[in-house]
Amino acid sequence: MTKALRYLCCGAKCLGASTKPEKETTSKKVVKGSKSKKRGSVLVQKPADTTFYGPRIFTFRELSTATKQFSAEEVLGRGAFGSVFKGTLKDGSIVAVKQIAHDSNQGEREFLAEVSIISRIRHQNLVQLQGWCHEKGNLLLVYDYMPNGSLDKLLEGNNANAKLAGWDLRHSVLRGVACALSYLHEECQQCVLHRDVKPSNVLLDENFSPHLADFGLARLIHHTTDNVQTTIIAGTRGYLAPELAQVGKASTKSDVFSFGVLALEVATGRKALEKTQSEKQAVSLVDLVWRAHEQHKLLSMADPKLEGAYDPEKMNKLLQMGLFCCHPNPEARPPMNYIRQWFIQEVPLPDLPPVKPRVNYVLTSPSPPKLALPAPEAKLAIAGPEAKLALPAPEATLAIEGPQKSSSTPSKSPSPTDNRSPAPKSPIPRSPTTPSPITSKEHTKSNGASPQPQTTPQTQPTQPSSATNGN
Repeated sequence: MTKALRYLCCGAKCLGASTKPEKETTSKKVVKGSKSKKRGSVLVQKPADTTFYGPRIFTFRELSTATKQFSAEEVLGRGAFGSVFKGTLKDGSIVAVKQIAHDSNQGEREFLAEVSIISRIRHQNLVQLQGWCHEKGNLLLVYDYMPNGSLDKLLEGNNANAKLAGWDLRHSVLRGVACALSYLHEECQQCVLHRDVKPSNVLLDENFSPHLADFGLARLIHHTTDNVQTTIIAGTRGYLAPELAQVGKASTKSDVFSFGVLALEVATGRKALEKTQSEKQAVSLVDLVWRAHEQHKLLSMADPKLEGAYDPEKMNKLLQMGLFCCHPNPEARPPMNYIRQWFIQEVPLPDLPPVKPRVNYVLTSPSPPKLALPAPEAKLAIAGPEAKLALPAPEATLAIEGPQKSSSTPSKSPSPTDNRSPAPKSPIPRSPTTPSPITSKEHTKSNGASPQPQTTPQTQPTQPSSATNGN
């Protein structure tokens, strides 16, 4: 047993799972002269109260007896993670016991998700968890029993009360599921993503009121976070939003897409994926309804089992609402709160595009640390060493530029007209042949600003012939 299951067992009392009644103290006067040794008051314990408020822990023996040792005759249904059995407790109440398969890789994760999520929420359109059991390597969940089965059996006609599945009942079922999803998305303390909305997870009680069930794939996120990154695409094929396969982010809009497929199934009586005679592969129901919408034959998709006993205008609006929820662009899908208001008050829906839009989904990088580094900092980090090597280059050029100009002449003193030369910063006594200020000034006046005349031969004005020989 993992640490999570141990923590779950320890937190049972916090969820109100304790079945032991608290002792109540009542005062009782002692009659004088009696031989009783009790002082002043006694503890009176009331009979055990079998009622409980919230989920509790069942024993494996208790559930095994309730389901007749998990007999095949008591099986209500089978799923990807296990089977559901009908059980009768000692007090006569009927429950549904879900047994997680031992060979299920994600069975324990589903068990923890169901107990941690559904045990803390209450809604009239959500199935209630009565308790759980984890003994001898068995993971069991106990729910309220729904006598009218699931919605998919009702639509397929396998239910004994399938004839009652008229327009009013279908509209009422969709409204209840919309209220449940709106509660999960916006009214809970934390936003709950169901991630597996489909007809088989919608259970009907004795009054045909819908109850959304199976929270094994549900996830909790903050209301400020619109999506959650997932490494494994969870859900059922045909009900998955198209962006999940590309982006891998589940959000409330992905639940809206699944609800849209559910609404189309209820209106058309068809499955989310079905094979046609002309095409060997399974065709999506969403694509079929979009084609009918493009050809202006939307009412032709209505369920023939209704035999026309429906309002054409309301059926047309229901099909449009289903396509609106299944819009390829997640941002164009309405929130579940808006859909709930549409069922209650019939608020108007935006106009659908005449043709199914095509959307390109952008796949983000799976490594956020690399994307978090700004590009300018990376460029500066790479250009740093090159910048350090390039900085001395202008200084070296300036240092060599002076000698290069003075190497053409015997004197190292710069020309007075060259303002760029750094030679004036050097001390004058370094040049033994530096001309006097008077001589250089007279030479400048006579030759102007030309840098070509040589000043070194004029350091000795009495010997002009030596200057001529130097040139």
